Amino acid sequence: MPSQNLAEKEFLLIQEISRQPMRTQRDLSQSLGLSLGMTNLLIKRLSRKGLIKISQLDWKRTQYLLTLQGALEKTKKSYDYTLYTIRLFRQIEANIASVLAREHKNGRRSFHLVAQDELKELLSEKIAELAPKGAEFAFYRTFADIPESADHVLTATLEAPPPGFAASRCTSIVDFNNISFRL
Repeated sequence: MPSQNLAEKEFLLIQEISRQPMRTQRDLSQSLGLSLGMTNLLIKRLSRKGLIKISQLDWKRTQYLLTLQGALEKTKKSYDYTLYTIRLFRQIEANIASVLAREHKNGRRSFHLVAQDELKELLSEKIAELAPKGAEFAFYRTFADIPESADHVLTATLEAPPPGFAASRCTSIVDFNNISFRL
């Protein structure tokens, strides 16, 4: 059976339908942030592709059910997304290792890092694993928390440095402009 190659919005709609098949199109459109017309169009498209079945229970209630083919496509798309995410994290880890090794080789022993949430955890784990000899690390949630004495900052955040903060003092270890999340 050939893959249907689900578009992102179709995949998100299938996920919502699989969670709760008795939702109205209006509920689905609101939870996905789509217009009612777009939701209707996607439902019809998914039905034509054989990925969902539409059952009219009565004049007011409609049920949307995933077909076996729809469930297989959802599983395949989820699997592909998981593999993509793993590759992305490996790429981020390799970049962290590369930047730390380069900076340490150039004599840097004091590292100041701006990162939030999961990226901070990833950085902490990778740094603990690498543990360059004699290096000290300080983590900050925002640029505002960085001490004036910090001559260089490694960043893993979408936050832009504040005005007056010299861009030359920053090295991004995650290229957010080059990351595209494909579902």
